[in-house]
Amino acid sequence: MPRRSRFGGITRSRRWLTAPAVAGALVLSACGGSTPVPAPSATSDAPSSVAAASASASASASTVPASPSPSAAPVRLDDATKARLQASLEQTFAAATVGGAQTPGAIAYVSVGDQEWISALGVSDVETKAPIDPAGHGRIGSITKPIVASAVLVLVDQGKLSLDDPLAKYIPGIANGDRITVRQLLSMSSGVWNYTTDQQLVDTFATAPMTQWTIDQTIDLIRSHPADFAPGEKVAYCDSNFVLLGRIAEIVTGQPISDVVRTLVTEPLGMTGTRMPADDQPDVPDPSIGSYQPVGGQPSAIPDLNPTFAWTAGAATSTVTDLARFAREVTDGSLLSPELQAQRLATTTFTGIPLDVGYGLGVLNMNDLIGHNGDITGGGGTMLRLPEQDATFVVLVNLSTNAENSSGAIANALIDDLYPGQTVHR
Repeated sequence: MPRRSRFGGITRSRRWLTAPAVAGALVLSACGGSTPVPAPSATSDAPSSVAAASASASASASTVPASPSPSAAPVRLDDATKARLQASLEQTFAAATVGGAQTPGAIAYVSVGDQEWISALGVSDVETKAPIDPAGHGRIGSITKPIVASAVLVLVDQGKLSLDDPLAKYIPGIANGDRITVRQLLSMSSGVWNYTTDQQLVDTFATAPMTQWTIDQTIDLIRSHPADFAPGEKVAYCDSNFVLLGRIAEIVTGQPISDVVRTLVTEPLGMTGTRMPADDQPDVPDPSIGSYQPVGGQPSAIPDLNPTFAWTAGAATSTVTDLARFAREVTDGSLLSPELQAQRLATTTFTGIPLDVGYGLGVLNMNDLIGHNGDITGGGGTMLRLPEQDATFVVLVNLSTNAENSSGAIANALIDDLYPGQTVHR
């Protein structure tokens, strides 16, 4: 059974960001439970706004065609359905523990067509017991990846780089860099060594999250290791791919990645609550939903995290409504040409995973669901869309390690409640 990558996805080694970790966090696994803890809640209804993602992959895995959704009565978010979703959220949240610690707070978002449901449970501050704000900002881990991928794909459409460009054209010295393409970096089929498999490095940032670190150090670390496999031989989740893509985007634009993402993705989509942080922005913007990791079975505050460690593989922050908007973008592709959007959504199954779970150009599929998930020290989330039903699911939580949080279990419960058979459970 594959283990998670560090920033929230699935990978062969127990790491921080992952897509199959999406499957891991969201679908492949569910977090353990504990005694229910009472928590304040807030729910709201508002006009819908949404967006989404999914893409392509490699040679030795077979391409996964989109399967038709089973016929069923259309789902409506009427009062009875909202009450059912609220009950599912409360039940799953009560059991939402990581490392023996109860998750302090969670926000869930569901939309179907123009109908929308948002609910927040728990607290943003375990000391003051301040209730979590449904509009609050949280860490999103590997959901950063499809956002960065969107920026890279816009640059492809603009002719500033090609999917077939070799990695070595921009970043020399990486094993197989003359044969690895931008497309293979986006589709998790490059074979580049995964820097978050360096357990000592990951442990350093778990215990000292503001440790001094630079992107050049990450790239030098990748350069110092042989490839994990030949380019195109497998599809395997790897955080290094997206650090390299972030640097490529900076090279071709001459701009820091925070500006690239803002001008090409978040501003055009109206994602005012989403931030790809600059190197000097280690915090979660206000209003923050909080940022905790489990220590000794208790939530321990981690307000600041050096963004240069996770960087374009997992350092972004966002809100549930922004991620809902982005989820629609991923599936509908308003920023991309139709040809490139089709390539983004052409997913290939992960090597060695006997489930309908695959990766495209910076996007994950699980059965008919498209999106991503993310785990990072201090928080994480799950963002999935069922495009044929015009349904979107987003969950943010404020307790996470680099490999596990409860957003996947919560999202699974909500999806199973409305669309049974779409989630992937191991």
